[in-house]
Amino acid sequence: MRIAYLLLHDFRFSSTGPEEFAFRQFHFSKEYARRMAQRGHEVTLYVLNQSAPKAKTIELDGYRLKTFRSVLSFPPFLKFGNSHSLQVLRELTRDSPDLVHYHNYYLWNFPYVSVRVRTKGIPIVAQYHGTDPVKALKAVSFYPALRLVNRLVAPTRKEYDFLRRSMKIPNDKLFLAPSTGVDTAKFKRSGKVIPGQLLYVGRTPLASSYIWEKSPQYLIPLLAAIRAKRADARLIVAGDGPGLDSLKRRASGLGLSGNIDFLGAVRQEDLPALYSSSALTFVPMHMDDIEPYWGGTVQESLACGTPIVAFNRDLPGPRQFGYLVSPGREGAATLVDALGAPERLASMGEAGEAYVRGNCDWEQVVSNMLTVYQELVSK
Repeated sequence: MRIAYLLLHDFRFSSTGPEEFAFRQFHFSKEYARRMAQRGHEVTLYVLNQSAPKAKTIELDGYRLKTFRSVLSFPPFLKFGNSHSLQVLRELTRDSPDLVHYHNYYLWNFPYVSVRVRTKGIPIVAQYHGTDPVKALKAVSFYPALRLVNRLVAPTRKEYDFLRRSMKIPNDKLFLAPSTGVDTAKFKRSGKVIPGQLLYVGRTPLASSYIWEKSPQYLIPLLAAIRAKRADARLIVAGDGPGLDSLKRRASGLGLSGNIDFLGAVRQEDLPALYSSSALTFVPMHMDDIEPYWGGTVQESLACGTPIVAFNRDLPGPRQFGYLVSPGREGAATLVDALGAPERLASMGEAGEAYVRGNCDWEQVVSNMLTVYQELVSK
């Protein structure tokens, strides 16, 4: 089967260039492509990048990565999801895949890409990969394109119900599945928790008030408030990006330089030990709930038995697999209480580990998706 994966946003938010994406960065889209190629399929991953000088094809782990320069941003002034390059469509037409899998169907290029794919008679799977503040507006605007797609894959119950109830998408077109997977043979509990150790794993974008984007800058004042009541609390930041220097300056300004370890980029193989030794892992962005079907960091941390902390200003409080807290200093009291109840954290972590191992292992995710592909291609 010839499979085309489309990742058609650029990387302005993280300042990632095409070479870094290809050779140094772990990304769920590359893992889908690699694992499908390992099963004998001919796979191409198409990626937009604002710093690509020209179109380029790179051979990677049995599949092809094709990078294209994003040449237009529309609508203007958005930080994410509004990139365009018609060259992708021309290349896709020439490659003539048996199936197209489009990552994140709330990108502004989705309507015309989906129309082009379906007019060529190619089945298309479109997969949701994250929260969007204007989702409802986009969904109405994109409604004809949503109806064109053969399968819409949602990783959260709220998104699934939104498409089914509000958008009236037929049940046979909807598929509730993890947005990504985790290698549970590598990500597992190893070693003991260090009391008071908190962890952030991920890119460090520039400071933003956009709550649907990861915002590690909120963790600095939150740590200061936690340390006012819990002196052994410290934070590990595993990741780099354009906002790293500003994080360090803010930590220094609050006198926290000795209480935060900035590790920079960390290899995948070194992450399980970090997760396992931490009491809580931050995913500092708005979440409606903590659902292991959404988010690679969520899955990795829970696979290692470590609960999650995310932001929700309106409905903070404990959840099955961790805590939702208000951004800033407001969530400190909840987290101080959580750190003071290690048995409860261990119970949350055990529940999360069992769920992820039973539902989110990469082999299971890929097998289930391949079943969908084969059903569509055989029609």
